[in-house]
Order: sequence, then structure tokens, then C-alpha cells
Amino acid sequence: MSTGSTVLSVLLLSADPDLQAQIRQDLKGVAITAAKDFASASRTVARRTFDVVILETRRGSYADLTEVQHAVDPARTCILAGPRPALRRISGALRDLMEEHGRSANGGDPGASLEHSIESKIADFVKDMKDGAARNLHPMLIKAVERPLIAHTLKETNGNQIQAAHLLGMNRNTLRKKITELRIPVRRERPRPS
Repeated sequence: MSTGSTVLSVLLLSADPDLQAQIRQDLKGVAITAAKDFASASRTVARRTFDVVILETRRGSYADLTEVQHAVDPARTCILAGPRPALRRISGALRDLMEEHGRSANGGDPGASLEHSIESKIADFVKDMKDGAARNLHPMLIKAVERPLIAHTLKETNGNQIQAAHLLGMNRNTLRKKITELRIPVRRERPRPS
């Protein structure tokens, strides 16, 4: 799913009006195109790109699924196919996922903060290390965090070490020392002529 400013587009293929109504209710604010089967939606599929295709399937009948798989770009579209009871559950799960995505995209969810994300990763890291009877976690963890932080800062400043040092809040000589210690490649891209 993409950022909060883009509207999610869903193609719903089900002949059950109750299922269509439930999915519309669960996915309020989502652009939903509904049709009873692939044949009745084939023109729409040819003209539009959908983020998600929700397809009701029946036991032994997978013709629509095969047609959908050939019609959509698998790198761009998620296909959710199954019988009615499964789609009813998927609908609720999609709603929850979209709500979580919306909160994190808008910065409204305190659970989506950088501190919370790091805390979660560190908890996993410490647990794994404890199980392996590791020692000296602090320097190991600092090194694991420091390298990507410096590398991404250098990338963002196009390799300008003075700007990177300022952004990181450290002395330029300290930054150079860390670049050498952590073996971080420094590349400057040249601007392309207009």
C-alpha cells in the first residue's frame, strides 16, 4: 500500500450483494469497483490499475482467478481469492491494516514512532543474543545502528561530509574516523548537465 495521500483502489468480484455491502462498509473511503464476475469487469480491468483484487471463488471453479492473474500486473496488484466466509474475514483484516497504515502515514499512531520501532527491533535483537549467550551487546548494537545512520546521512547529503557531520551533530574529524572504522563507502554523485 502506498502513502496516505493516494487512494487505494479495489476491484471486487462477487455475485453476493451482502458480501459486496460488507466489504464496502469495512473499506469506507476506498475506491471500490464491484462486479459479479471477471467477464463483466474485463473492460474496467483493461483500462484501470487496481491495488487489490478481491475475488470470490467456488470449489472447483477457478476460471476467473486464472483470468485475473493474466490481466493484472502481479508487481502492482494484490489478489485475494477465496470462498465467501474467507472473504468476509479478509475484509475485516484489510480494514484493520488500512487503519494502521493511515495512522502511521499521518503520524497519529504513537506505536508507529521511531522510538517504538527501534524498541521493538532491539527487543528481538537482545532476545536472540541472550539465547546465543552473546556478550558485549552495547558496542555491537551501537555499531549496527551507527553504520546505516551514517551511510544514509552521507547519501542524503550527496557525500558532503561537512553537511553530514552537521546533520549528525558531530565533528567532521569524528565523522571521518567513523567512516574509516565502519568502512563506509563515500560517493558523490555529480549533477547531470541540463
